[in-house]
Amino acid sequence: MRMIAYWKIVLMRLVDSMALHIIFSIQNMINKEMEEEIVQDLMAPNIGGIERMLDESPLVAEKRNRLKKSVKLLESKEVVSNIMDRISFHGDQERD
Repeated sequence: MRMIAYWKIVLMRLVDSMALHIIFSIQNMINKEMEEEIVQDLMAPNIGGIERMLDESPLVAEKRNRLKKSVKLLESKEVVSNIMDRISFHGDQERD
């Protein structure tokens, strides 16, 4: 009877431990592979291994430019809305 009461808890614990083990294994594998790749790039006989690693990809540069344009657009919309608010506020005061 006690086993039946705790069976769901045992199953959930097994599932959780398997998921945690898989995540841990993937993280270790990625860390080791990335460490090896970084060391190989730094110690490469080609000149500029570090500079090449620090270069920005064109995709990232394009995304950054789009974000800058969006920020400028949002700022300009905010300025326009503030001006419109002032105009409507002053117009309301003149009517009273």
